[in-house]
Amino acid sequence: MKNTFKNNPLVFVCALLLCVVTVIAFSKNLEVGKKMSRGFFSGKISFGDSTNHKLYSDKVQVRRNSERGVTVLTIVVTDNNSPESVFVKLYNVTDKGTFFIPGEGDFQNVGNLIKDVNLFREETNFYQTTLANDEGLKNGVGRVNIIKLSEDEIEGELIIIANNSDGKQAQLESARFKAKF
Repeated sequence: MKNTFKNNPLVFVCALLLCVVTVIAFSKNLEVGKKMSRGFFSGKISFGDSTNHKLYSDKVQVRRNSERGVTVLTIVVTDNNSPESVFVKLYNVTDKGTFFIPGEGDFQNVGNLIKDVNLFREETNFYQTTLANDEGLKNGVGRVNIIKLSEDEIEGELIIIANNSDGKQAQLESARFKAKF
């Protein structure tokens, strides 16, 4: 009986197929793991009178560098299913904590919502926390709560209320993000 299994080509083919399937499954899991480690961004966003809709992205870019003698943290997100984008620039970020937009101090933090990254020449496409609403009130604000910050990873929450040059308002709420540097 031992010799029939040993010399049977069907057993050899089955063992070979099992090895091939195992290698393919392992490589697919590695690919999924790499995509997940890039990061994620998820939140509700609305522009003007539009209703809130989900903004989700695995295209999260974070960068930490020095500018004008202080540590600067930049977060850029582009939605997976639309041309909407989020841009945040925070000054003096050295540890986890809560950072306000525009904030106080020598350098004002930046929080922008972009309706369509393809229409970068249209001024009304950019919603900034520093612009006034249609009643002339500068009511733009934002808050970034960084709950994890290490040499290679960041995780946090974010909200932004911003206006464009026509005074129309955009809001980003209940946003969560995680990304690698």
